Amino acid sequence: MSLVTKLYDHEAGLVAAFHQHPFFRLFSEQSDTDIRRYLTERYVVSENFVRWYDRAINGLTDPEARSLLRKITLDETPQNAPSHREDLIADLQYIGVPIEKILSRRASKSTLKVINRLNELVAYSSDSDYDLRVMAALRMAGEILVAEEYRHVVPELEKRFGLTPERSRFYFPHFQHDQVGGSSGGIDSHTDSFHPILERLITNEEKLGVAIDASDRAYKVRISLFDQFAQGDTRKQIAKVILAIAASVLVALPAIKPLTEKIHHVDYALFLASLAPEEKVFYHDTDQWLFNRFRETGDARYLKNVGTFEAVNDVWGPGP
Repeated sequence: MSLVTKLYDHEAGLVAAFHQHPFFRLFSEQSDTDIRRYLTERYVVSENFVRWYDRAINGLTDPEARSLLRKITLDETPQNAPSHREDLIADLQYIGVPIEKILSRRASKSTLKVINRLNELVAYSSDSDYDLRVMAALRMAGEILVAEEYRHVVPELEKRFGLTPERSRFYFPHFQHDQVGGSSGGIDSHTDSFHPILERLITNEEKLGVAIDASDRAYKVRISLFDQFAQGDTRKQIAKVILAIAASVLVALPAIKPLTEKIHHVDYALFLASLAPEEKVFYHDTDQWLFNRFRETGDARYLKNVGTFEAVNDVWGPGP
């Protein structure tokens, strides 16, 4: 297995974890109003995309890496066609969001924090691994997870609002060209275009570790954007209270097995969202152990129970 393939296996584990976020686990249950609100807030992040990539370009020293990012930003703002921001506004208007709400939207504190953290991922450093860290981070946060996010968005917009792939100017095209293996017509997807650069830069296990660390950091920043949208309605809040009470029982590992027979994946995700950050560490570390085992062995069975209470059983056993 090549070094870059090991990175991609790690990325696959992060993608699996991404879809376990409470917001996406319950995405189809969101109201039309909630979907519109989320996508309008999300517009603010897209609005900063080119500036984010430009910041990375300014610090890169690898000519091929700089050339690729320039190409991507030019794709975003073609000279003789609407920019991707214009296309995004067109899709938002199609699903019923007035343009005044789009353009006058003031980003939430959570969204501004995410934008700042995205910029920090590409903040200039004289570190010799700067180019590798930036490219691994952008591939994850700027390309892969954008497509995986829109994997949920595209079918919902078609089902709810009639925004078919043929009619969509922004969401479907971005899902298509940002996903892993999204190449078509002989043209590499943005994500796949990173491959030759990463393959060249990852020359040993130490460099692989740098790339994996950058990918992990990028994942954490991108996934944090959706915490603000997972607060939900009263029913979800009640579920959180109930599951928070269950948390005290979960301290004892023998209690996990009976709970897994009653609590579904969605409830587990809501339970996890209800915990304080320091309490989440145990569960996140458990899932990470399973991801690492999958990466080391290639055995997909390690991913079977990720995002469930059974993951704790897999790692720690059923208890005394």
